[in-house]
Amino acid sequence: MPELATPQTCTGCAACDNICPHSAITIKSDSEGFLMPVVSPDKCVECKLCEKACPIVNGKDLKHKHKDYVYAFWDNATRTKSSSGGAFSAVARQIIDRGGVVYGAAWLDNLQLCHIRCTDHQSLAAFRGSKYLQSAIGDTFRQVRSDLREGRMVLFTGTPCQVAGLRSFLFKPFENLVTIDIVCHGVPSNVLFGNYIAKLKESGSRYRDITGFQFRNLTRWGFALAAITKNHKRIPVTGVDNLYMEAFNKASTFRKSCYECRFNGTTRVGDITIADFWGLGRQGTPFNHDVSEGVSLVMANTPGGEELILGAKDCFIEKRSLEEAIKFNHNLVGSSRRPANRDGVIESFNNPDLSLKEINGRFHITPSGASATLKNLLIRSGLFWTAKSILNKLRKL
Repeated sequence: MPELATPQTCTGCAACDNICPHSAITIKSDSEGFLMPVVSPDKCVECKLCEKACPIVNGKDLKHKHKDYVYAFWDNATRTKSSSGGAFSAVARQIIDRGGVVYGAAWLDNLQLCHIRCTDHQSLAAFRGSKYLQSAIGDTFRQVRSDLREGRMVLFTGTPCQVAGLRSFLFKPFENLVTIDIVCHGVPSNVLFGNYIAKLKESGSRYRDITGFQFRNLTRWGFALAAITKNHKRIPVTGVDNLYMEAFNKASTFRKSCYECRFNGTTRVGDITIADFWGLGRQGTPFNHDVSEGVSLVMANTPGGEELILGAKDCFIEKRSLEEAIKFNHNLVGSSRRPANRDGVIESFNNPDLSLKEINGRFHITPSGASATLKNLLIRSGLFWTAKSILNKLRKL
């Protein structure tokens, strides 16, 4: 039998499943809800292709040499439709314009997050906006390989472990492949998120018609959870209802491998790395521009990546230091620390008998006090972002 990554090190990238020519490997949810490979002894012929494709087992160095600079970036066309500055959209448009294909994470109708393929500008909207859980790769890697062999230009965007999985699966470099890795905190599972949504629906009638979910404010820069109903009504999620994101921020719901990520650091696996440029202008060279609508941190890690970034049209781009990028972006260079309550929090989210309030009572995850109460009131009233904008202007005086 092949020796694949252990439950502690497996990232769930599905390279092993995609490479197996005998369909001997399937990706299934483990007891915590995370995607893991399962080998069928009846089908396995021990060709060991899965071991060769696994970026954890094969030990290949997939990282590019880092540069001492990064870019502050925003795309004027999609800045207010994206989580930060719209860097992904600026690159993806160029790929589509060249007759290429774009792969990224998108919601399915049942609020499952999966990687999908698109070939037109309109479909790119499904990829925009941060989604704080792990997407299911499915047979995406095989689709990418098929497109590459046909000579089409391909853009694949995902977490660093997913990008590493794809590149390892392909065995060799392709000049027509461009990869974007996102700076990742860690990933909860689709199962845990689905259980959270079920608890949210049970917590009050206003959530019962949820058909969509939004983690970020797309007109202002910052976190702003909202449930989207079938009538396209946006309901702010605050207090105990916001337990999913509060647990995420405390790193309490991540995959085991996330706490010792092998693919973060200033040397990156993607041609391009994107993130929020938190702390921009707060040290070193001032940044004398309005950041309220979001700014992307962009690292161009290969000549091809740099060409696409510098070739983006109708975009703001300014070179900044790598040190500034690292200062307020810990997960650019390091893994999230595993909290002591991690196993208990995941088990509680996955327990259908526990409500959000009961989980919070056990672990005291959501903040309390006057400041938290005031923030929640401002968010529900729609005044939070106005107040934040005024506060940011006062700080500059």
